[in-house]
Amino acid sequence: MSEQSDTPDTTLPDTSPSDASLSDASLPDTAMATGNDDGEPGHPDTRPLAKEERKLLKALQKPGKGEAEPAVEDSPQVAAAVADDAPLPVGEDVAGGNADGLDAEFTDR
Repeated sequence: MSEQSDTPDTTLPDTSPSDASLSDASLPDTAMATGNDDGEPGHPDTRPLAKEERKLLKALQKPGKGEAEPAVEDSPQVAAAVADDAPLPVGEDVAGGNADGLDAEFTDR
């Protein structure tokens, strides 16, 4: 079998940049480089907070109205579930219980 000459050429031209252009130090490592990513992930900034930042932090740590309720994540049940690598026990105060009105109804219709 011989190849037909009227078949169009489907190969694409090489448009990749040359190795010389990749060594340009002015180019970012990726397209997502923004220049504002100082430090490494997991290492918080060690500089002291500005006056406005301290004021905002203090306001965020204070409960909005009245006494703050303890977070569900801080409960002994969550700590036990984490230690056992198990799911949280379902109770009345935990979402997903039978009293939430979101139970599925299965029928044979």
